[in-house]
Amino acid sequence: MLANLSPLLIAHLAAACLAMPLGLYQMVARQGAPGHALAGRLYVPAMLVCNLGALATFRPDTRFLPFHILAFVGLYSLISGMLALRRWLAHRNPADLKTHKIQMAYSWLGLMMAAFSQVLTNPRFGIMEGFEPTQFWMMLIGLNGALYAVGSWWLFGRLLRRKLA
Repeated sequence: MLANLSPLLIAHLAAACLAMPLGLYQMVARQGAPGHALAGRLYVPAMLVCNLGALATFRPDTRFLPFHILAFVGLYSLISGMLALRRWLAHRNPADLKTHKIQMAYSWLGLMMAAFSQVLTNPRFGIMEGFEPTQFWMMLIGLNGALYAVGSWWLFGRLLRRKLA
């Protein structure tokens, strides 16, 4: 299944597999605690490798896929979340901390959406074989819409109500 992956895709996959549990830990651990900061220091580079790896898979002789566009969205969430944290650390403005929480949470939610989409739709995994293009795209849109709705409900219901350690 993974034997014919390029080193770039292996690095992308390894970074994603590292970022998924780290991001989940970030969502459930006490914010501001030393473990949260350490996990964040590991999560951010893993997400950079993951997103940049996804973008690097684009070749001019292939199509620009929705996954490439979502990698740009993921990079935006990650970078804006980290810039908000830097502003919060410098000025302690609560709006910056809220922006950090939202953007970092959405970077993780986007990663989870991409992971579920890849596992369910990539023929390499054998789950979604035999679908017509319309069925495929409807399934992909429906799956990601549901993941976004449930993820947003959970993140906003839990994350934004939490206090710092």
